[in-house]
Amino acid sequence: MTTKWLTLFLSQSVSQVMLDDLRAILPADAIKVFVNGLDETHYATLECVQADQHCALIASAIVVWRQLGHVHHILYKKGEVLREENDATQFQLFTLLKTHRAVLQIS
Repeated sequence: MTTKWLTLFLSQSVSQVMLDDLRAILPADAIKVFVNGLDETHYATLECVQADQHCALIASAIVVWRQLGHVHHILYKKGEVLREENDATQFQLFTLLKTHRAVLQIS
């Protein structure tokens, strides 16, 4: 069976508050983190195994940091589909994260 992954692109400001939390709540063997200090909008790339429990934890973290005022924009990408999901509920974010080859850009 092939492992399915989801991808998060985090801006530098979001990475500063959220990246350590994501590393703490997700199993180390389920994530890959790449940091590009030269790009503020794609500062950190986090790839995560697309399991229900991981998607639920990520959705919760996004909602918390959005409520605290650190997440302002959420852009969903899937193939040619590109849409803003700034006001998505936790369940909607969970559903997006469960989509095969989901990509969220968070700033």
